[in-house]
Order: sequence, then structure tokens, then C-alpha cells
Amino acid sequence: GRKRARVESGSVGVAMGGRPGKKKAASAGSPLPVKNFNAKQDLLLKYGAMFPRWACSLAEGFNLLLYGFGSKRPLLSAFAKFLMEVDSEAAVVEVLGYSPHFSLKELLVQISVAAGLSSEEDSVNVTGSRKSVSALAKKVLGDLRKSQGERTVVLLVSNIEGANLRGEDCQNVLARLAALPNVHLVATGDNVSVLPLLWDQKQSAQFNFHYSHVPTYCSYEDELMYQDDIAFEENDGRRLQAASVVLSSLTQTARAVFHQLAEAQLSDHPTGLAFGSLFTACRERLILSNEITLRSHLEEFIDHDIVAMSDDGLYKCTLSSASLDVIMNNL
Repeated sequence: GRKRARVESGSVGVAMGGRPGKKKAASAGSPLPVKNFNAKQDLLLKYGAMFPRWACSLAEGFNLLLYGFGSKRPLLSAFAKFLMEVDSEAAVVEVLGYSPHFSLKELLVQISVAAGLSSEEDSVNVTGSRKSVSALAKKVLGDLRKSQGERTVVLLVSNIEGANLRGEDCQNVLARLAALPNVHLVATGDNVSVLPLLWDQKQSAQFNFHYSHVPTYCSYEDELMYQDDIAFEENDGRRLQAASVVLSSLTQTARAVFHQLAEAQLSDHPTGLAFGSLFTACRERLILSNEITLRSHLEEFIDHDIVAMSDDGLYKCTLSSASLDVIMNNL
């Protein structure tokens, strides 16, 4: 049967994932009246008539980049339905590039699950570290190459120039995925003069985009739902800078303890670790062998607001998963 996944937060599964609820959307203010409704609908119908041509471009080995002013989510969703009617066995994965919760690990996991190459349980040991995600990317790309002809993967990327997608690692993985014969990439962007600056010559060749100018003039209502989260991410960036300065001034042992706690948090202990569990992990890694020393380091982390202790006694890093990834790569 058909598979569809949405990638935007760390807790999505195959099927429709979590997005800001109606209550949150409503808090942003009353919906604005839609101006020129009929003209916008005529535009969407005009673009809908181009779906067979776009599908032909995908079949010929091109990928699609839809650009122009206005939200292209309605257009992308309609095209996805068209493609699934053409090929009911296609695995469709949707990426909300404007979401601050996007992670490359989650994208790779959902592609593998949607394509029937693995289950979500297979990824429980994959941490958010750059090395771990790189190994996962290598495996998923290899599995997709071996499965050519079995199932087509349609990768829908809303806002490919989104803040969390601009990184070199993410764009490189997207380009390598797009180059596979059994992967069709359909991406959207707003500023066509800026988009090519994201890629080098090799990546541009791998993407092999067929550009299509499709201004919809539709409201960016979906994209604006994440403004509060984006503001939080910017604040998290300032906390990341402060944490980097603090950790650079601490001893090697203290940094190793923080790394151990962050690694556990990114893998199978997202709510934090109890003191005993953290001490056991540090002792097994030969980081330290004294409980008093560990308590001293944890108190120092808490004083600098890079670790917090919950009411039930769990120690947890105060940074977001994305920031912890950066910290771990630099420790």
C-alpha cells in the first residue's frame, strides 16, 4: 500500500506527523480575509494542468524546483496526490523545510521507513551526532541503490532554502538522494536568484532541477505558524554561544561528562539521566570514578545554566537537540 510521511519534528512517524495545533495557530490572530480568491484559484487550476508535464520531467530523470511568490504548500500537496494516483505504490515523504524542528536524522529514518527498507525501531541506536547521521545516510543511500525498481520514493521539500536545510551536510544528502533514479525530488523555494548559491557545481548536477515559475500569491499561513518556534531557536543560538564559551573554559573531564549526558539525551534518554545512570556510564567510559567529582561537575553545569535537574531528579542539558549536535561535534 501507499506510504506517506511528514518530517518536521523529532517525534513524527510514518503517516501524518505533528504540526502546530489549531489552538496555537489561532493564537497568532484571526485569519486574514482571502483577497482575489477566484484569481488565485484560477492560477492553481492553471498549474494543475501542468502536472502531467511535471510528472513526465520526473520520469525523464529531472527533479523539480517550483519557485515564485506565495505559499506553494497547496500546489505541492495537489501534485503529491496526482503522483500517488499515477503510482499507488510510491513512497511519499514530505519535508517542511521552514520548520525549526527539522533534523537530517529524522528525514533519513522516514525515507527508509516509507520505502519499506527498515522500521523506526532499527534507528533507536542512531544518535544525533554528525558521525552517526553520516553513517545512517550512507546506509540509506546504499539501501535505496539496491532497491531500484522496487518502489519509487517521492521526496517533497517545502522551502528547500529553509534555515535548518541550508547546511552543507543536509544539502549534500539531498543532492545525493536526488541523483538516485528511484528518488524523485520536488522542492519549492521563494527566491530563485538566491537558491543556486546554496550548491556547488557537483550538487547542481546531482539535483538536475527543472525550474518552474509558479507564483501562487497564497498566504504563508502554514509557514508563519512556526514564528514563535523560530524565535525560540534564535534564543537557543545565543545559549549555544554561551555554552560553547563555558565548556571551553572547563577541564577535559568536565567536557567529557557533558558529552556523555548530551549523547544519552540525543539517543535513548530524551528526558535526561538519573545521577546513578550517568555515573555508571562515565565510569564505564573511564571518564571518572568518583561520585563527588561528578556531583561537582553537575553543580558547575547547573550554575552556568547548561544543565538542569528536574523534580524527579533527572539531569538534562538545556540546549536543543540541534545545538547539542553542534556542541558534540566541537568537544
